[in-house]
Amino acid sequence: MGFCRGCCGGWWGPVVALVGQSEWGGGAHDSLRGGCQGGTAPKEPTLPPGNPDVEIALRAVVDEVPILSGKPTKVWRFQGEVLNGPAEALQTLPDTYLGPVFRLRKGQRVRVHFSHELSEVSIVHWHGLHVAEVNDGHPRYAIGKGETYTYDFVVLDRAATYWFHPHPHGRTGPQVYHGMAGLFLVSDDEEETLGLPSGAYDVPLVIQDRRFDAQNQLVYLTNGMMDQMVGFLGDRILVNGQPDFTLSVATRPYRLRLLNGSNARIYKLAWEDGTPLTVIGTDGGLLEQPVEKAFVTLASAQRVELWVDFSRYPVGTKLRLLSQPHGAPGGMRSVSRCSPCRWTVKSG
Repeated sequence: MGFCRGCCGGWWGPVVALVGQSEWGGGAHDSLRGGCQGGTAPKEPTLPPGNPDVEIALRAVVDEVPILSGKPTKVWRFQGEVLNGPAEALQTLPDTYLGPVFRLRKGQRVRVHFSHELSEVSIVHWHGLHVAEVNDGHPRYAIGKGETYTYDFVVLDRAATYWFHPHPHGRTGPQVYHGMAGLFLVSDDEEETLGLPSGAYDVPLVIQDRRFDAQNQLVYLTNGMMDQMVGFLGDRILVNGQPDFTLSVATRPYRLRLLNGSNARIYKLAWEDGTPLTVIGTDGGLLEQPVEKAFVTLASAQRVELWVDFSRYPVGTKLRLLSQPHGAPGGMRSVSRCSPCRWTVKSG
């Protein structure tokens, strides 16, 4: 199925087909499931005393940020700082409440000091990474306000788009919903030989649905047991924490890394003009070769990587990545047609 590790409790809802000709399975080829089919998980080595390659301070804090016009919105968020190692190990996305992006290489040893400033307990789970039990963010290791938990592990997994989020018992959903999530991107030698777009042309995109009240504050679980059983759906789509997300792009290839960070909503993503999506990677990493699909179905917590060459479009072209209508199994409600992302092609 979609992802190997990080079951994350029932709040995620069912995981459906990754990329297939049918909406809910059918034509999905095994290779599209990345490294999630069988095999032996990498074994984490015993860590000797000494300094890691990268040392990071990660804080969970309460903050207020502008999201909609008017009053700022109260959020829970991750803030990060590189204490030792290359500064590029952490990337801050502009104009967002979402956590920093970890950018590490396979084989690097990383130490993360997680300090907690929320009123309820929390712990961090590294979604998709193979780590020892003490580093996996099990709810029994959750810490309270004013406490710190230190992770120390070697990045064993191949190049791919992973992510991190809280994992306290019974509170994973609301903590992610209120802003506690971030990407964890791994590179390796094999990936670097491919010449994929990098730097400003390697774009992380976290898609989430949220609901706000009249005071611009986040609203969660408004329909009681029904929301808990079938999943809570927001009425506004945010990308990287922004409504009406728009990005200006140059006339050149881009690598787009998409995470469905919604608590329950499933997206059926397609280009508005009908151009096929070029899929180059999924949860388990890069595919053996690019695959063209009319659409990609992305369930909660799933990731997909797209390659798109904007040089095929005249300067000034406006493009939209849509979520098309579909019916979802397992109690999920339909997703209406919406436009999570917009692009404007510029010269360059």
